[in-house]
Amino acid sequence: METLRVASLSKKYGDYSAVKDISFSVSEGECLGILGVNGAGKTTTLKMIYSANKITSGDVYILGKNISTLADRGKTNLGIVAQEDMLDTTLTVFENLIAHGICYGIKLGELKARTQKLLKFVQLAEYANKMISELSGGMKRRVVLARALLNEPEMIILDEPTVGLDIQSRNIIWNKLKMLKKQGVSIVITSHYMNEIEFLADRLLIIDSGVIKDEGTITGLLDKYQEKDMEELFLRLTNNK
Repeated sequence: METLRVASLSKKYGDYSAVKDISFSVSEGECLGILGVNGAGKTTTLKMIYSANKITSGDVYILGKNISTLADRGKTNLGIVAQEDMLDTTLTVFENLIAHGICYGIKLGELKARTQKLLKFVQLAEYANKMISELSGGMKRRVVLARALLNEPEMIILDEPTVGLDIQSRNIIWNKLKMLKKQGVSIVITSHYMNEIEFLADRLLIIDSGVIKDEGTITGLLDKYQEKDMEELFLRLTNNK
């Protein structure tokens, strides 16, 4: 089943085109990795998908429904891990998740149960009553991942979810994302870490200057361009080789 379809999507800021007529899709339980240099249009594309940026032209379909026709903009089926954590430093870890879950109209008893379950899932159950300011960067990113799963989404969108984290923190998050894939959750992820994409992605999409340069499986693209590794492939498709 197709979870996401992006059709001829474009974004302009005045005369500048940040995203230029791109199309792609994501199936149930599939992970699509998006690579591109800074300013390539990755984050802009993701923000249009989850309605943080207005679409200039084109369409986004979530579970077959155009987000422009949905009162909730399709967000009830999405989990979002943006680059910014946006956690409330005046609340505890548990309180942060509860405050976020209330926005979805989840009954309090169910919300508390989900929160406890998700904190165990991201290995932070013992930190439930800690203030956000007491957490490391890796722990904060795990809180954000738990928050993104409160509404039991069918797809999660992650924009540079592990940037700046140590390898131990990255591995914890990667393994949790692998588990979600096995449960049938679709994933769209941008990253600068080639090993992150290799570990998680079923398909790869490379964007440069707002245009899709190519897409396919990692093995398929390496064979197509006769490159030995992801880094060489990326440099070639972004005209840096």
